[in-house]
Amino acid sequence: MGVTSAAKVNGDLEAEDGLDELVALARMIAYARQVAQDVKLQFATNCLDLALEAVKQEVGEGLTRDLAELSSPVPLVSIRSH
Repeated sequence: MGVTSAAKVNGDLEAEDGLDELVALARMIAYARQVAQDVKLQFATNCLDLALEAVKQEVGEGLTRDLAELSSPVPLVSIRSH
C-alpha cells in the first residue's frame, strides 16, 4: 500500500468517526429537547430544535432518513442559500 492509499484509508476512518460523533450529538440534542419539552421550557425546546436540524443537515440526507426518530417541527433551510 502506497502513501496515497494509506492517507485515503486514514481519511475515510476519520470521516466515519466524525460522522459517528455527529450522530451521537444529534441523539444528545434530541434527548435534551425532549426533556425541555416535558418540563415546558418552550424557548429551550425551540433552540434545541434549531440545533438538532443544524446537526442533521451536517450529517446529510442519507443518514437523516436513518435518524427519523430525531424529528423536530423545524423546516429544513440552508444557511448557504441566504
